[in-house]
Amino acid sequence: MKIFKATYIMESQRLLNNKNITLLILFSLLSLYFVQIGIDNYKSIIENKEKFLDIERLKVYQYINYAQYGAYGFRILFIPSPVSVYFVNSSVISELTANVDSGERLNIYNSFKDRTLFADKAGGFKDFSGIMLLLGSLLVLYSGYESIIHKDYLRFMAGFTGHRKLFLSIFFSRVLVFTLLFLFIGGISLLLLKINGIQLSENEWSHWFIYLGVLALLSVFFFVLGTIAGTFKSRFAGFVVLIFLWFVFVFLAPGVVNAIISHNADNIVSNYQLELEKLKILMDFEKQAAEKAGPVEESNTETERELVESAWNNEFKKLQALEKKLQNEMEANIRRYQTLSCFFPSTFYLSAGNEIGGKGYENFIRFYEYIQVLKWKFIIFYIDKRYYSDFSKVEPFIKDSGNLFYARAHLPRNFTAGIWLTVVYILALFAVSYVRFKKSVRL
Repeated sequence: MKIFKATYIMESQRLLNNKNITLLILFSLLSLYFVQIGIDNYKSIIENKEKFLDIERLKVYQYINYAQYGAYGFRILFIPSPVSVYFVNSSVISELTANVDSGERLNIYNSFKDRTLFADKAGGFKDFSGIMLLLGSLLVLYSGYESIIHKDYLRFMAGFTGHRKLFLSIFFSRVLVFTLLFLFIGGISLLLLKINGIQLSENEWSHWFIYLGVLALLSVFFFVLGTIAGTFKSRFAGFVVLIFLWFVFVFLAPGVVNAIISHNADNIVSNYQLELEKLKILMDFEKQAAEKAGPVEESNTETERELVESAWNNEFKKLQALEKKLQNEMEANIRRYQTLSCFFPSTFYLSAGNEIGGKGYENFIRFYEYIQVLKWKFIIFYIDKRYYSDFSKVEPFIKDSGNLFYARAHLPRNFTAGIWLTVVYILALFAVSYVRFKKSVRL
């Protein structure tokens, strides 16, 4: 314990020199700046939701009859979780709305249905989560590298402590310093949330701490990689390896995973093809209806009711099956993405951040399911009001804030597997680093 305490003091002094302190302060300020940007973005959405609700209510009272209401429908707004302030640009989805009507369309804007859900998104590093991966990983990686490159100093220290105690002391003392740094930044960011009046629920608190745990594992992983680069005899060779490793895990691995998933997404039926298939079903029905009763008028005739009931039991069921098919195809590709992401700590970090921030694939599927349920309820409402009721004015289908979808923090389906794989990588690299450390110090 005394050795660790002495080493911790020395490593802290080496790490926290004037140059490094300046870098860490700039890094902290930049991280908090992006948190504030995320807060402003979230507050803007919350402030605009009342305007959204008011406009949707007013639109209903402009319709003269239910035929107009059914044709234009209504919109649904996606409200992100407060935790999304940390993942505002690195998440899968940004601002999201959907339009529901009584026809064949089920439109989601920004249009993320079908393969577009899996396309690369711009601006992935311009938020708290992204900065932690881009610059935080580089700082930790370099810290691991710098802790091992002073071979004469390490040989001198190893003469008093032994190789194993020295290595463990350096490792845990530096990891502790960066853990405290990230906790400090996280604590200040939570203070920013409080100042801005943003409250986290119990679910969001638990997922926020889970995110910190994933960030800590990612930091340890990069630190161990840095120590391996530091064991090279040539400092230049070690530095080249350092940059190469950073590029591979921060840019190459996520890029490869996204490319594979985007390629697989080409097999998903496109939204345009889906709309064409649904339109064909409805047009076939319109032809049959025209042959049986002529063009459908506004009158509530028994023939019209029979046609509508036939459409509900047949054509509408086919439309629903097409939407479900698309959902199943998207979910299958999401599982592929989450499985592939487990194999690299950096991609696992991105996958976990997507879902923890409430703007990932899991919430998209929940949103998609929600609007499908609303659509079929709206169709039932529309049929009842138009063909089975006497009405003097159009009544709104949506009550209160039913056209707001509130996202929740989630975890990827294979989150546990990702954690265990990251831990295994850390332990394996730790063993490699220790063996190379002993060899480099004895030279």
